[in-house]
Amino acid sequence: MIIEVKESSQTGEIRRRTAELAEELRLGETRCGAAALAATEMATNLLKHAGSGNMLLQRVGENGSSGLRLIAVDKGPGIGDITRALQDGHSTAGSMGTGLGAIRRVSDIFEIYSVPGIGTLIRAEFWRAKHHASADGTVEVAGVSEPIQGEEECGDGWGIRRFADSLVLMVVDGLGHGVLAAEAAREAEQVLARAQVDSPQEILQDIHAALRKTRGAAAAVARIQPATGLLSFAGVGNISACIVSAGTSRSMASHNGTVGLHMPRVQEFTYPWNADSNLIMHSDGLGSRWDLERYPGIWSKHPSLMATILHRDFSRGRDDVTVLAAKTV
Repeated sequence: MIIEVKESSQTGEIRRRTAELAEELRLGETRCGAAALAATEMATNLLKHAGSGNMLLQRVGENGSSGLRLIAVDKGPGIGDITRALQDGHSTAGSMGTGLGAIRRVSDIFEIYSVPGIGTLIRAEFWRAKHHASADGTVEVAGVSEPIQGEEECGDGWGIRRFADSLVLMVVDGLGHGVLAAEAAREAEQVLARAQVDSPQEILQDIHAALRKTRGAAAAVARIQPATGLLSFAGVGNISACIVSAGTSRSMASHNGTVGLHMPRVQEFTYPWNADSNLIMHSDGLGSRWDLERYPGIWSKHPSLMATILHRDFSRGRDDVTVLAAKTV
């Protein structure tokens, strides 16, 4: 869920929706209160320091536990001294200056990315159980989806499925937008959730069979195998996928066709994957001219911030949009 923040009255809506999500996730009274407080501070900071921005409210899950992720993103002036800004009492907006410090204290996970002239992203997470940092070598994944303006349901979708030695990721774009496109996307997500094999080619074929009853979609599936240093990929339609790292970028090939309607060929390609690799997959609702090199220091951040900043700067605004990012931590 993405909520645009332009005026002070919207902070109340964000607090309410955050509290509702936290209660649905059964985070407990203390965590619910902490999440609502953080959401209020984050939305308030957007108005005070940037004039406007977006709040992302998202359910997250890992190792059988569930949580709530909040991301505030703006195109404001950025923060020149983050360490000082996190100190209670520091303010550049004539306020008490307790916002960032309070958010960090009440969050289970807190992260900030800010560059003068680029803007600021703040991530705060709240989990049902004590959350442990991912082990070294783990591939973490995050995605952002948003329907075209005027639609309640998103015709794009994404999913991940972890196997013993691999991680499978998918991005799907139902033809058109609205309810019928969303039906195709949700069906593809269900196929991945039930998958018993990790082959991108086989999963894509299963999605093709399942989507015959829908209007069809573009879809792409990637499998990351950290131990062998390989990424396998298969795609049909206009889902873009790219392996990027500082100074390098490699696009991956999809075939023409429509999953569920006409899929004449599925071919699996294999690419090298290492500790510095980042995978970006997105629907055609995102422009193709993005470049993570323009964001100094983004390589060290969680993939949710990578996906969010690309969504902020390159959404076309005339279609559903999904951005998926993955990296080794």
